[in-house]
Amino acid sequence: MKAFLLALLLPFPATAGALSDLLMAPGVYSAAAAGPLLAYDEERAVPADSGLQPVTGSRLLLALDDGADGRQLVLTQETGEAERPVASFPGGSSNPVLLYFLESTVRDMAEATGGSPFYIRNRMREALGAAGLGADGEPREVVIEPFSADRNRARMGAFGDLALRLRFDADRPERLLELSADTAEGDGGYHHRLTLTAED
Repeated sequence: MKAFLLALLLPFPATAGALSDLLMAPGVYSAAAAGPLLAYDEERAVPADSGLQPVTGSRLLLALDDGADGRQLVLTQETGEAERPVASFPGGSSNPVLLYFLESTVRDMAEATGGSPFYIRNRMREALGAAGLGADGEPREVVIEPFSADRNRARMGAFGDLALRLRFDADRPERLLELSADTAEGDGGYHHRLTLTAED
């Protein structure tokens, strides 16, 4: 967990592009008032032989805290009656929910496949940077397949078909409606989903 938190505290770089410029822009919550901001339901189904743990009944909470160290964006995870801190970011950071989603997917894929998290992260960064904003209309939905043309795809097993799906309001890019990471359909695949359930 410590390594995961350290990774979250680092920026998830993205090559400049229409989607990354919008969703990864710094300071999206700069004008927000302190207090709770967003809440997401979180679920994760995993292949039986992956070594990963499923997640059910979990909520991811984002809040803005005006503390002694300045404005901080704070991520917390609730499971039942238990609550644990995930990470804190400077108030001017990119969207922590998107950073959490991307880094969680990197970590899970690396653990399940034995691949390098640096390699996986870089391929996701490049795919995110190359993506457009999707068809006109609201909400927008963009599907990214970061390994579809990767030379090492055959080594990735089911994760070679990984698809990242982002639904968002283009007029309010801080308001991500749903984020999902999925391999093949069915009970044996990997499925990680964050769904917006509350906002203040």
